[in-house]
Amino acid sequence: MDTMIDTIGSMIVAGLVVLAVMRMNVSLSETGSNTNVEVITQEDLTSIADDIVYDFYKIGYRASPPIIFADTSAITFLADMHRDGNVDTVHYSLSLPISSSGLNPNMRVLYRVINSNPAAGASLGLTGFNLSYYDSTGTQITIPASGTTSQSILSKIKSIKVQVMVQSPTKTDSAYAGSYWEEFISPKNLRTLM
Repeated sequence: MDTMIDTIGSMIVAGLVVLAVMRMNVSLSETGSNTNVEVITQEDLTSIADDIVYDFYKIGYRASPPIIFADTSAITFLADMHRDGNVDTVHYSLSLPISSSGLNPNMRVLYRVINSNPAAGASLGLTGFNLSYYDSTGTQITIPASGTTSQSILSKIKSIKVQVMVQSPTKTDSAYAGSYWEEFISPKNLRTLM
């Protein structure tokens, strides 16, 4: 009788140990998956930020006026992007939210158009792109709600604060993994123009 009780007890303990190991395995798998989503989100943000920094530092390179349109989520500027003596028109703008079934409803596309070439869009989980403009004293310049082409306003811009938010396309632990980046960019060609 004692042997049978010991055997049943051992089976219960073994079952509990197996159950605990299985729960730990599921937990580790979920943690690994969440970490992977967060790393991918950060890599996507880095890719977008690298492109923006590369282009924005060229604003006004061998071109005048340097900025021809400014808005809180769009900018059009002139620059010799390829260093070939030709002035290029570069336009960045943010799309409306992309509606995809089952994916993050806040995802958008950041369009980058050079001259009349078709828009190159980067989504990569982009959910926010905001631009703020500053004068030579560091005071924020107020841009009208519809943007501006006024050279009296645009000529005051000496630096641009770029804010980008990226989120995962799917939820992890009932939330979207997110990464945020902001940077003040002061293109040399804006600082030297008076």
